Amino acid sequence: MKKKTILFGIITLVILVTTVSAVQAEDTVDKYALIIGISDYKVISDLSFCDEDATDWYNYLSPKGYHITLLGDDSSNYPQWDGIANEINVKNAWATILATADDNDIVAFISSGHGSQINIGPRRRADRIYVQVLCMWDTSGGEFGEDGLIYDSELQSMMAPSVSNTFIFLDHCYAGGMNEVMNNANAAKVYLSTTCTDDGYGYDMSSFANGAWTYYFLEYALIGEDATTLEEAFEIAFAVYPFDGGDTPQEFDGNPAVVFEL
Repeated sequence: MKKKTILFGIITLVILVTTVSAVQAEDTVDKYALIIGISDYKVISDLSFCDEDATDWYNYLSPKGYHITLLGDDSSNYPQWDGIANEINVKNAWATILATADDNDIVAFISSGHGSQINIGPRRRADRIYVQVLCMWDTSGGEFGEDGLIYDSELQSMMAPSVSNTFIFLDHCYAGGMNEVMNNANAAKVYLSTTCTDDGYGYDMSSFANGAWTYYFLEYALIGEDATTLEEAFEIAFAVYPFDGGDTPQEFDGNPAVVFEL
């Protein structure tokens, strides 16, 4: 009788330990990042420091435990290289991350490169309707049935399946027009920062060997000033940013009452 009692106690303990372990596993915060940096384009004009932007973000996030996919061009040096940043590779890499991450996790979509806007309305200037695009490596030379452009509506669709805490950082011209992502059901868990408005520019800065907003947000605020939240980093970087007007950086915070930490 005593043996049966002891055995029952052992079984109960095993079940309890297994249950606790399962709960702990569910509570684990995993971190994933897709980093895109395109300096040398397939067809359109090249940029100077987008590969450095990608490298600096990699070096910042990697020690924090992020599982990183880094897509770029075919002639730059990166600390990790997982393929060309053409449109289809970017979409597939992001879909893979979202298929893996759960609602406890953090996912980051970070991109540096050309941006543009396209008129989809009448040709008359007063009646034009513009949409904003992120220019991937294969812009004007699309591959695998894509045109090399990620439209604002496409980025919104790409972000829609996310259930994770989602950080989006865009150092592209016209990137402020990509804020449709804040209309998704998961918007309360999204933090988006862009280098400019929907009608502005981002800049390469040779003095820092970075895109301007990447330098001020990442190098100056997060690293140099040791900002602990994205909201704090934006405030610090914005205060010293040298461009204004349409070139003013933008912040879209789905839940200002809760700070976002990487």
